[in-house]
Amino acid sequence: MQASYVGLLSGLAFSIVLVYLLIVVNFQSAGSFHHDFRAARRTRGIAWFLFITHTTLSVPALMGAIMCMGVATSNSILVVSFARKNAGRK
Repeated sequence: MQASYVGLLSGLAFSIVLVYLLIVVNFQSAGSFHHDFRAARRTRGIAWFLFITHTTLSVPALMGAIMCMGVATSNSILVVSFARKNAGRK
């Protein structure tokens, strides 16, 4: 069980790093660092939701957290890309 937690927590940390790299590569800007704090806000949101629902930190909860990071990142990239593409159109 300890090895599972260590592996999943390191996977969560690795997913945060990958989110940062994906945003930097996709938007060609490392200067827009405020976009990267969304990953930290997602992590706090996940922890807050687990606290509110009195759910323990388990393997399924950690797997859900990693999937939440991926879904939220892809959604934010789609929204920002759509907004940039259609910014000139009215």
